[in-house]
Amino acid sequence: MNLAQVARLLAGFAGLLTLAQIPPLVFALQEEAPAHLSPVGGFVASTVVGAVVAALLHVAGRRRRGDIFRKEAIAVAGLSWFLAGLLGAIPFVWSGVLPDPIDAIFEATSGLTTCGATVLGSGTNAAIADVPQSLLLWRALTQWIGGIGIVLVFVALLPAMGVTGKNLLSSESVGVATESFQLRAIEKARLVGTIYLSLTASCVLLLVLVGGFGWFDAVCHAFTALATGGYSTRASIAEFDSLGGEIVLTVFMFLAGASFAVVATNWRSGWRCLGTLVRSGEFRMYSLVATAVVASLVLTLLGAGHSFGRALREATFNGISVLTSTGYATADFHAWPPLGALVLFSAMFVGGCTGSTAGGMKQVRLLVTLKLIGYTIRHFVRPKSVERLKLDEEVLPAAVISTILTVVLLWLVCVVLGALAYAIDDRLNFVAALAASASMQGSCGPALTIVDPAVVPHVLEHGGTAATLAGTPNIGPFGGYGDLAPWTKLLMVFQMVLGRLELLTVLALFAPSLWRR
Repeated sequence: MNLAQVARLLAGFAGLLTLAQIPPLVFALQEEAPAHLSPVGGFVASTVVGAVVAALLHVAGRRRRGDIFRKEAIAVAGLSWFLAGLLGAIPFVWSGVLPDPIDAIFEATSGLTTCGATVLGSGTNAAIADVPQSLLLWRALTQWIGGIGIVLVFVALLPAMGVTGKNLLSSESVGVATESFQLRAIEKARLVGTIYLSLTASCVLLLVLVGGFGWFDAVCHAFTALATGGYSTRASIAEFDSLGGEIVLTVFMFLAGASFAVVATNWRSGWRCLGTLVRSGEFRMYSLVATAVVASLVLTLLGAGHSFGRALREATFNGISVLTSTGYATADFHAWPPLGALVLFSAMFVGGCTGSTAGGMKQVRLLVTLKLIGYTIRHFVRPKSVERLKLDEEVLPAAVISTILTVVLLWLVCVVLGALAYAIDDRLNFVAALAASASMQGSCGPALTIVDPAVVPHVLEHGGTAATLAGTPNIGPFGGYGDLAPWTKLLMVFQMVLGRLELLTVLALFAPSLWRR
């Protein structure tokens, strides 16, 4: 392990995150904040601390030598998210919006991992409506940065080491600081950045023109929709009461859940790269799952007494939001009938495509697992048959299939272990603990809990927030995580990063062999 190289790369990451706070700082200088809050002081303190950290890391890495290998790349990919969570929390603490450092770290990490879980509006924390706009802009910006960051890690950096969505962390160590690597990585990074910026700008314009959003709200929601993050400038999207806005956000959430990697890889073919994306097995699986989720929710809501128009509107927006791990909500869906809640809970696991900003296990792993199940059944019927599993006409090696199944199993194990740990917090019931674990690891944000049955009919008919059982915090789409114990929130922070980096990158940090020379 070349620790000097790791320090140098982390210094650059810390410097970029510090520079990203300049726009919110400029915004803070022009706004009138409440007397008890100091957004300007928060951003000034954060930029100073960030600059000092970047300088110290740069000094530690000034004597770097040699290439960047797989170990260094894994260390940077894992450590950078934890470092970013600490630095990104400073504006919240020093401004006074989130005086508890643990709450601030939770909020910042949730933003940077694009999880979207929030402590605002719960516990003793301020409601979102009372937060200065400069800090709301910073929340949205953290998600936008986290979205492009995670795509670049899995589209540019890891594939250049032979690590792709099909053979994640299964290749041999390869030098990644060669000239050919730099050209490939830079080219892909530019393409992904161009696509990301173009979609963000398009979303902003359409939210203003079609959704009737103001420019500030449009920018913040475009940032969080393309990052599939879900932070809003209000308590929920329902407050805008904009059908046009919901349609725009649904379209861009779905696009953000598709693979940027496929488009970037086939960009030279022009518009045909979109055809390549649509014909890919993973995208077809993604579209099929999205259709099944929405259709199931529509039928569930129709059975609960909704009109077809209302059922279609709520099912489409909330279903795509949860499937893409965005976390926006226009309805308190944890008060929906059991089938609807189970469909959304399942969607938290699956997520979007590889090489997208969406979280979850990813559609390609679901597709390969289903193919393997079908193969196993056919082979049981005809034991002497010879068949090879293929994905997009490419034969999948046994090692790749084994890795995918390992990740799927490990994903499920980590969700269960997380639920068991959260269940120790007596504020959470069994349903809440399990749903929170799946939500944190899947980068979804809102979770599910048991609500008071007496209020469910009223909420289904008239909307609003369903009351939870006595003594149980509301961690649903209209609630927050501020009431939980500090250690619970810290464990959730770890699980956010664990799920965002798809388990192995974080777990590798605990392997002694990673740190040996």
